[in-house]
Amino acid sequence: MFVLSNFINAVATVLRIAIEFEIVVIIVHSILSWFPFLRYHPINQFLSVIAGLILNPLKRFIPPIGPFDITPFIAILLLIFIDSFLVSTLFDIAIRLR
Repeated sequence: MFVLSNFINAVATVLRIAIEFEIVVIIVHSILSWFPFLRYHPINQFLSVIAGLILNPLKRFIPPIGPFDITPFIAILLLIFIDSFLVSTLFDIAIRLR
């Protein structure tokens, strides 16, 4: 069972790293969106694609509130919830299988 435990532990670790990376990308992308002269910079376009994986589906359900787009805030909260619930559960399962 230790092999399955190690596998689940590795999956949880990779998921946690991916979630943290996505949170950082969303924050940096949101900050860079305040500077219109960086709109067509290659780094900003890369960040836009990566952040769009989470933000674009949420934008279909969450309308902007006046001039403010709260989608990045909701996305970060959702990612924190997934990390707290799913990844922690996977770590707990891995520990119990040892």
